[in-house]
Amino acid sequence: MKKTEAATPSRVAQAKEPTASTGKKRAASTGANEGLRYHQLLEHLPVGVYRTTRNGRIIDANPALAAMLGVKRAEDLKRVRVDQLYVHPEDRRNHLEHLEAARPAFWEFELKTLDGRHIWVQDFPRAVPDGQGAVLHYDGILVDVTDRKQAVMALNRSEQDYRSLFENAHDAILIFSLSREIILDANPRACELYGYHRQELVGMLLSQLSADKGRGNRRPRRIRQLRVLRNFETTHLRKDGTEMVLEINSALMEYKGHPAILAIGRDITERKRMEETIRRLAFHDYLTGLPNRLLLSDRLRHALEHSRRRNQALALLFLDLDHFKEINDRHGHNCGDRLLRSVADRLQRLLRRSDTVARMGGDEFVILLSDIRRPEDALSTAGKIREELRLPFAVDGLQLQISGSIGVAIYPQDGEDGETLLRKADRAMYQVKERSRDACLRFGAD
Repeated sequence: MKKTEAATPSRVAQAKEPTASTGKKRAASTGANEGLRYHQLLEHLPVGVYRTTRNGRIIDANPALAAMLGVKRAEDLKRVRVDQLYVHPEDRRNHLEHLEAARPAFWEFELKTLDGRHIWVQDFPRAVPDGQGAVLHYDGILVDVTDRKQAVMALNRSEQDYRSLFENAHDAILIFSLSREIILDANPRACELYGYHRQELVGMLLSQLSADKGRGNRRPRRIRQLRVLRNFETTHLRKDGTEMVLEINSALMEYKGHPAILAIGRDITERKRMEETIRRLAFHDYLTGLPNRLLLSDRLRHALEHSRRRNQALALLFLDLDHFKEINDRHGHNCGDRLLRSVADRLQRLLRRSDTVARMGGDEFVILLSDIRRPEDALSTAGKIREELRLPFAVDGLQLQISGSIGVAIYPQDGEDGETLLRKADRAMYQVKERSRDACLRFGAD
């Protein structure tokens, strides 16, 4: 193995493996906190959230899904198999084929609830793979779209039925001319949603409601070509200027003897916010907002592919804060949490936009340095991080002093895959902790 001088030559020795018990305790503590916050969020989401095994057993669900499927408690769903809920078995088969092929999409299908009702749902699923690409389980969000589905089907009925539905629909309905896209009619829900009286909406150009003029102008042209355009999202403006995200189903129709476009819209602004929150929980640390281990792994994979193509080096720095437990014990966990957030802010300000700093849990951070010219550049950055950490942190009126122990691993000399590089950077960091602390060391250095 090629050896390079460490940033602190007097403090180096052969890196040693961390004990298994220490790593497990850190992971268990962090996982418990994140899991609690995640499940608290799921308890209050108004859409159904589920996790199922590959053979259809429900292993996790939230209260909204229980109510949707006709049971009192989410726990009751763990005795249910997904297959028994489908009205049409072929829907289930098609569903699984798409998931197994990892084709991202959403589906609408009919379910028979456990209290005997029939509902239409829209499913936003994903297959969750293990490290080798095999499917572990399925996660998803289920939305009850029975009202909208009934609205769309009812549009094929008589004019009297249509008008009744038009006036009483829970979704916003606009009818606008095919040529100049002038609004010809609007139902009460559309008036409520946009904040206009009907007399104000009728006669307006559709473009006056659109927050994205270019995309808004292209979609009516596509409807003319395809005759139907389903389940697309767009951003519209209310009368007071605020934006809302709408899910639209549009189709050509005849209105009072002339061609027109019917658009049925549902306000999904809040749902989009919740989906973004769920995504952030999946890929970011709840305390600092930094990328978590999962997002770091994805970015490291892409960075390694980039480095291989361009024959460039990259580095992983494994940072552990020295004496952080003593601050927690002396000043309390709330003070410790605020200190961790301050550390995260400093690290982000110090690094380039192309670099990534992730929190691994507890007081451990990993820094991914892409496109480095030579190993010494990584050691230089590690030295700057140590200097920055030595500066006092003002937390809760206190001046807190900490330092950092940093292990460094370089691609390709120290490893050609992310797991190897991370393990070797971790081992180098533990050597620093055991010998001296407040130092940095490249893996394998003398």
